[in-house]
Amino acid sequence: METREQIERIEHFLKEVVVNEIAKLQGVGLSYMQFVIMGQAIEVLGSFLDNKPMKAKGQSAKRFSLGVKKLFGGRYRLLNDNCFLYDKLRNQMTHTFIPGNDLILLNQAENTKGYKHLQMADGKLVLISEVFYEDICNACERLLEAIKSGVLPPKNIAY
Repeated sequence: METREQIERIEHFLKEVVVNEIAKLQGVGLSYMQFVIMGQAIEVLGSFLDNKPMKAKGQSAKRFSLGVKKLFGGRYRLLNDNCFLYDKLRNQMTHTFIPGNDLILLNQAENTKGYKHLQMADGKLVLISEVFYEDICNACERLLEAIKSGVLPPKNIAY
């Protein structure tokens, strides 16, 4: 497949499947289920950063960590030391729909205590869906820019 077509396919995938589908969940007030998808989205974004095929087996933790490190950075990277975010957010939410006891998951309307996104409160990490969504959107933009500028080679994706 021609590189331009690959980039267009990736751009469409990131905008329509990742960004817009999460926005639809947010639009109907399903903030809890957003966390399931957003945790998984970090891994998906990380899959564009390695040199393995998209469907490579056994790459979840590595890809999640790579996505956090390269596309989110900052406090996210610090919070994923020892795979904390991977275990408590991605794994527990993906496999059971139940967050680890170490997380407080909220949307802005539920945030009556004035928590900040990524704040530790009573030993628990606060995640606010709208802020997390914006960070996912920014990570998608960073990834797409790296691919378009040639910093990252585009991957073949089929969907």
